[in-house]
Amino acid sequence: MELSFLIGGPQGRGVETASLIFIYGVGSAGYYVYARREFWSNIAGGRHSYVVGTISDRWPAPAPGNRVALALALDGQAVLEHVFHLERGAVLVYNTEEEERDPGSYIMMARPQAERLARFAKDRGFEPTVGGFVKYLRENGVETVGVPYGKALREIGGKIGVTSPVLLSRFLNTFVVALGAALLGLDAEYVARGVGYALGKKPDVVEQNKRIAQEAMRLVDRRIATLAPRRPPERRIFWNGNEAASYGKIVAGVRLLAYYPITPATDDAMTFERSIPFPVADGRAGAVVLQTEDELAAVAVATGGAIAGARAATVTSGPGFSLMAEAVSMAGMMEVGVVVVVWMRAGPSTGQATRQGQQDLLYALFTGHGEYPKIVYSSGDLEEAFLDSIRAANWAERYRVPVVHLLDKNLSNTFAVMPLPNPDAVKIERPPPAVYTAPSEAEAYPLDKTVPPRLLPGISNAVFHLSSLEHDAAGDPEEDAEAVAKMYERRMAKMALIEEEIPPEERAVYFGPEDARDVVVGWGSVKPAVLTALRELKDVGFLYVKMLYPYPRDVVRRFLEGRSALFIENNYMAQLALVTRMFTGLEPAAVAVKFNGRPVTADDVVEAYKRFKEGRRRVVIESDL
Repeated sequence: MELSFLIGGPQGRGVETASLIFIYGVGSAGYYVYARREFWSNIAGGRHSYVVGTISDRWPAPAPGNRVALALALDGQAVLEHVFHLERGAVLVYNTEEEERDPGSYIMMARPQAERLARFAKDRGFEPTVGGFVKYLRENGVETVGVPYGKALREIGGKIGVTSPVLLSRFLNTFVVALGAALLGLDAEYVARGVGYALGKKPDVVEQNKRIAQEAMRLVDRRIATLAPRRPPERRIFWNGNEAASYGKIVAGVRLLAYYPITPATDDAMTFERSIPFPVADGRAGAVVLQTEDELAAVAVATGGAIAGARAATVTSGPGFSLMAEAVSMAGMMEVGVVVVVWMRAGPSTGQATRQGQQDLLYALFTGHGEYPKIVYSSGDLEEAFLDSIRAANWAERYRVPVVHLLDKNLSNTFAVMPLPNPDAVKIERPPPAVYTAPSEAEAYPLDKTVPPRLLPGISNAVFHLSSLEHDAAGDPEEDAEAVAKMYERRMAKMALIEEEIPPEERAVYFGPEDARDVVVGWGSVKPAVLTALRELKDVGFLYVKMLYPYPRDVVRRFLEGRSALFIENNYMAQLALVTRMFTGLEPAAVAVKFNGRPVTADDVVEAYKRFKEGRRRVVIESDL
């Protein structure tokens, strides 16, 4: 069983709450959900936002495509925004009281969108109103369920003793979700669980919303599915990408997190902070979260914490990462293991602060002045965001290098009801500190060790120097040509050690037929979309690159030499294709790029592949869901 859905309405007026009620309710009935949230960067004021996702009776649930089977519109603008996102046979729930409104009456609708809708209606000879587009949808195979929201809420309010128009308006999200749940045959018990989850801190409000949901479900007399309760075989979790990455850092033993607020990274840090003290085997563990004055200070604080012996990290997004460059390169020269989590978004500059982009790959690879060893690693789904956070913390300490963990806005706002990842899948590894039996002068950078000993203040019983200047083995400044060359060679030898020790399957993963002639290549959060698309593209392979620096040239060559490679990326330049050419000499057969601030979908992958087979060398993906 698989079903796609969309919940849309005015931003800042309950769309996310409605989605939490819906997803938790469906999940509590035993189903899996994969969904993502899209919203404007000016949060309040009536801009349109929505959550789009899929429900499945097995995991992984498919990634969303460009059309849905069920749309729940909290207002008329949601109908207009998603006219072209409903598949034939879909069901639209909408408010009949807004049928006379046209795009111009929704003052927060983007002007280009309103103009496109007006032209579309004019070209086809109907009025560009909500009612006109509903009729158009009916004529094109979409079933509609029209309900007068205001009137129905007033009638229900009379039954439960709520008559204030202001209070009744606050029940709209629960009301509409309940209509959708009834269409899916979801028992009222599970809607009530969703209400309890989303509004659990206010018992009286929870009870009122439960009664609203019960009454609303009685208004629907048909079903498009039957979500009968089921019992999944494993423990499951409902979380989003920020939470997955934050919990991964907690499990990894990160105990110092420094950050400066920025979208979409802030929720990662706030989840970490809210979780203190952490439950551990022998009680509870404390941690420090420090909101600094800026991003440069954040990475400097994290670096200082790592020097002192803490597992330390900072979280940011593209603009903040730009400000960290000097201190990241300092950590590289001092050989301090620190984790820099970068939640990419659409740039440049402030760009689209709440929209998707994979535009920071080249910057991550070459950030900071000079040459120094580092690791750049990306995650493509929520399980990876969790487990890779552990890997990143391990590697930072093991190799004494900055580790840039690339995530993105798409993952940040992905919500999933999914199997609980096994934290034992990645073993926590912490190199022991060097401890001298008597107070000693210690070499911080011995030339005979690729990775220097872990010297900790107050623990190693040693005096040692860490320096951001070029230095000798003792850490003292040095500019002698021969000495500099030797230290440079020793430091950069970490790159070969990293490639030698980190298993190939953790650097790049191949999916699909071993003899596939065509291979899609991608990284980061395009992964779920490509894997979903492969269910249709059965003879196509997928090379999923995770380790972006040091680049896994041998693994990539093994899977791409002699084949046609289509690179699919959420940026303009096809940056992974450029990096692949740089490190392997392999030319892509074609690239497909999407840079309009929306994620790559499963339908995008299928369409891009078809255009590639028609001979296109560069495909620009323009879908807008």
